[in-house]
Amino acid sequence: MTEIGSCEDPPITGQVFKGSIHTAPHIKTRRFYFYQLALFFQDVILILLSFLIAAGCTVFRAGTDLGLKDHLMIMLPALMMLSFFPTFRLYNYHSIFLRRYHLIGVARALCWGLFSSGAMYFLYGGSGALISNFSVLGMLIPAIFLLFIGRRAWNQMIDFVQAMGLAFLAVGLVAMLAGGNKPSALANGFYVPAGFVLAVLLILPTRVFLVQVVFNDWLRRRFRTQVAVIGTDEEAKRITAHVITHNAPFWVAGFLGSRQEVIEDLPVRKTSLGSLENLPEVVDTLKVEELVITDEEMDKRILIAVLDYSTSAGINVWFPPKLMPIIDIKLRIDRFCGLPMIRLCSQRKSWLYDRIKTVLEFLFVLPMFVLLMPLFLAISVAIKLTSPGPLFYRARAIGKDGKEFLMYKFRSMQTNTDTNVHREYVTRLIKGEIQKTSEDQLLKITNDPRVTGVGRIIRKLSLDELPQLINVIKGDMSLVGPRPCLPYEYELYKEWHKKRQSVRPGITGLWQVTGRSEVLFEDMVLLDLYYIYNRSLLMDLNIVIETVFVVVEKKGAV
Repeated sequence: MTEIGSCEDPPITGQVFKGSIHTAPHIKTRRFYFYQLALFFQDVILILLSFLIAAGCTVFRAGTDLGLKDHLMIMLPALMMLSFFPTFRLYNYHSIFLRRYHLIGVARALCWGLFSSGAMYFLYGGSGALISNFSVLGMLIPAIFLLFIGRRAWNQMIDFVQAMGLAFLAVGLVAMLAGGNKPSALANGFYVPAGFVLAVLLILPTRVFLVQVVFNDWLRRRFRTQVAVIGTDEEAKRITAHVITHNAPFWVAGFLGSRQEVIEDLPVRKTSLGSLENLPEVVDTLKVEELVITDEEMDKRILIAVLDYSTSAGINVWFPPKLMPIIDIKLRIDRFCGLPMIRLCSQRKSWLYDRIKTVLEFLFVLPMFVLLMPLFLAISVAIKLTSPGPLFYRARAIGKDGKEFLMYKFRSMQTNTDTNVHREYVTRLIKGEIQKTSEDQLLKITNDPRVTGVGRIIRKLSLDELPQLINVIKGDMSLVGPRPCLPYEYELYKEWHKKRQSVRPGITGLWQVTGRSEVLFEDMVLLDLYYIYNRSLLMDLNIVIETVFVVVEKKGAV
């Protein structure tokens, strides 16, 4: 394998920070907050207690006894509800200090747990469970509300998948523990709604007291996190004033890159922390754990250097939406102290994520490849019967760290076609010479005469990319990641564009499910960077699910 160089910008060397920016900082260990343990044990005790009381009352009225297996099965709905608490970041104090967000998060977690329990009853008892017990139907109703809130319906699809996965797992455990006998605990479905009501009555006031009174008032100084702001514009002052006036759990240490020694127009005076090159020293001295960047004039290459340093050092970075408008348009963004903000997470556990992802992809792709063999065969026959030439299109593509690999696709064009049309179009797109003139305009070559009839069909359904499963098995690509580029495209990249090649390229990715061929090139790069700095197994699963919707809708395909 060879590595491709650049003919555009020189690499990011220079003294961006004091010391080499390529020297990986030691990853900081974040402070352990005992409140997380306190909240977790409180939730476990109160939810289990709620379901035990509800089950005990139900069984007492029925005049039956509970065995050990029944007690274990009573715990299943309780554990389902608990599993959604981390999903909605209910153990992150800097998210739940706002009472409204906290209560909404608890309500959503409990409702999804209730839905998952209802799905377990339905899967275990079949359609008869709905007919014989209307409480089961009542447990399924929350999904009607939960699935359709948010900017897009499938924003909640990952929660739906989690709920159904837990339901299937619970049914398997019940079948294994109970054998052929129906457990007494599942004979009457009313104990789950009763347990749900008790859990709400116990957890909501207890959590409000612990978080809003004990942690946010009595012990608030123990939960403050140091924040540095890069930029001194009005947006930086507005965010700082919001943190101070709302008594948020952050200390704003000061401003980096300010020409003023003291910034006055704030509820509390703040001082300059020096120039941007002092960032590592400021982080080490003040124990900074969060950065807020509002400087709109920052060079993209410098920005990537700041992001690389910060995320590898275990520091989260926040942006106002106007700095990355494509993210705000296409994605559901995060919140910083109640303000809508874009968050790029620290990658303290990226090595573990990469290893788990590789194993899971191999275990998923290999059987999927075998199951899709009939489809492979059908497409192969169609290609061979309708146009002369090879079955596969083999392209030299750029993968992780700029290394070349051989990428496979089903051939969708006539053989011996001129590639200059695509090369010229891509060159203009990367250089920003092509702009959108309408909302529905596709930024790709349309009605290409080089495409065959079969090729047009498999492109519309994205079936031409199925052979890339071979690349995933070989380890050149992932299921999810930035799309690979061709060598002549890579040579046109600016230095900050190349950051999108810092992870293995994917068959699908964030750009495909949010923009596909409808966004400008630099917006596509920003979407890929957002994925790189926030990647997780849950995000990957979400992207895979949304890919199905995009393919079915034929969005951005020609």
